[in-house]
Order: sequence, then structure tokens, then C-alpha cells
Amino acid sequence: GDSVTVSVENAKSGEKEDIQCDALLVSVGRRPYTEGLGLEAVGIVKDDRGRIPVNATFQTVVPSIYAIGDCIHGPMLAHKAEDEGLITIEGINGGHVHIDYNCVPSVVYTHPEVAWVGKSEENLKQEGVAYKVGKFPFLANS
Repeated sequence: GDSVTVSVENAKSGEKEDIQCDALLVSVGRRPYTEGLGLEAVGIVKDDRGRIPVNATFQTVVPSIYAIGDCIHGPMLAHKAEDEGLITIEGINGGHVHIDYNCVPSVVYTHPEVAWVGKSEENLKQEGVAYKVGKFPFLANS
């Protein structure tokens, strides 16, 4: 049958790879909307992708300014931003600040939708972590 070959480059390592597949979902275009907000005027810096660097408590380089959600590193998901917002307020109020991004669900809004939570099987193998695989067929959801 027909197939498509796509060339990809790992953004972190620069490693390039050709992948042959039957189908390809191209999902691009999301970026932080941090341009034209006057952030530089108050001392906020951005990385080369327009994201705002933050520390573990979501503070920017300006200690009284915090950033969460789509304008910082990580998936651009509303429920991730909501967790970060709650945790930021806890920290401002003197509480414990911790977020485990492995517990934040991810989703691809296709039909049917695809969602996952936690580390991938590949990551667990690399880390030598024991795991169990659970599978649910799409057909059962139709």
C-alpha cells in the first residue's frame, strides 16, 4: 500500500531520523503568544522560542511576576496551566510547591481522541522500571 516517509529532527539532541509510516498526523502551529505584551519593559526575558523561563515556583527573573501555561516550557494544555496556577498560588501562600508532569494527561483532539498519562513504555524500558501495559481497543468505544 501507499506509505509516507517523514524526516524528523530531535529538538534537544539534533539527531535526525527518517520514519516510514502508513499515515501521518501533522499538528503544528502552537506557540506562546508573548510578543507585543511589553514584557521586556518590566524585565521579563524570553527564550529563543518566545517562552518565559521560570523557576520551580513559576517565578520569572522578576521575583514578583509569575508565568504559567502556554507561555512557559511544556505542553500547551489548559489542565496543565490550571494545575500550575493552583500550585503557584499555594507557593505564594507559603505552601509546598510540586508538580509531577508525568501525572498530567495529554491528548490529541482527533476523532476518536487519543489520550495518555505517564511515561511511555520506551522511557520506562530505558529507566529499567517495571511496568504493566493496559490496552483498550478503539472498536469497543464506537
